[in-house]
Amino acid sequence: MSETNLMDAFARYKVKCSTRARSALAPDRALVLSCFYTRFRRAGTGALEYEEDLASDNSQIAKLLRTHLAEALTNELDVKVIIAMATERAASLERVAAAPERPVRMTFHARTDLIGRVTFFDGSRFVVQFRKAGVAS
Repeated sequence: MSETNLMDAFARYKVKCSTRARSALAPDRALVLSCFYTRFRRAGTGALEYEEDLASDNSQIAKLLRTHLAEALTNELDVKVIIAMATERAASLERVAAAPERPVRMTFHARTDLIGRVTFFDGSRFVVQFRKAGVAS
């Protein structure tokens, strides 16, 4: 897990993407998905679950992500994960007041040992369940 930028993490799955992409389809037709570390939770023995709601995001990036999620759910595509982690601790109120528009710095890691499936998607909220590659569900 040595990647630090998003493009390098996507490249680990042989995917070329833009600097702000959240998702892409790999050459093997798996969905490669960037997920925020803080949104993972344990979901039984050997499973991690990721949940996110895109209801308030109408950006082009979110629209493409919705398209990819719908395709992954419909066609039961594997999901490969990139984990996005903040490299800074939560900002103090003074720092937020001084620079409210400054984005949080992130680092990205391709977790090639995990494979997932979209288990729920309603157009905004989605759930993906991940397990170690090669481990039966």
